[in-house]
Amino acid sequence: MAAPEQTEPTRRQRTVYGGYKGRANPSEREKIMHLLDQYSCTEGFVAEYLPRWIEVSSHEGVKGGLRTIQLREASHARLMKARLQELGGTRQYTIPAERREKEIPFFAAPEKKDVEKLQVLATLFGDRDEFLRPVTDLIEEIQEDQQSKELLRTILEDERASIAWLVEKYKTLSTAQGDA
Repeated sequence: MAAPEQTEPTRRQRTVYGGYKGRANPSEREKIMHLLDQYSCTEGFVAEYLPRWIEVSSHEGVKGGLRTIQLREASHARLMKARLQELGGTRQYTIPAERREKEIPFFAAPEKKDVEKLQVLATLFGDRDEFLRPVTDLIEEIQEDQQSKELLRTILEDERASIAWLVEKYKTLSTAQGDA
């Protein structure tokens, strides 16, 4: 029986967080808890699939960078989950099955080149500031919960570094591929 066709993740810019979805006129705390729930789940998902990519990567430099990013993502997931619990929340959000079914096999596929995987991420991030805007906007709104505000602010600094590395590595590898 033939293996099912692997579909690639969406090749368009997304944002890191889709924004608050809940009751009208949410409190600051409700918005923060919603973000922590979704964002921690997403970070945990990325931390889950990156080791699979590292295993099949043919490029030592990509492996090294991905190891650092994977560690950051796992740490972010743990920190945000812990903060959510400190605020009295529990994780409600889960990564949709469709996304898991597309992204895990794609990034774990040994037949997909690193440059292809990096291209998907570079496209997804697009304009880094736009990608991160929903979180930066919420950070700017936070007045009371300074602990969550600074936790999110420092996580975003890590995210900017990870995005910059991924985009730069994509440019480097795509240029090298074009020269070959």
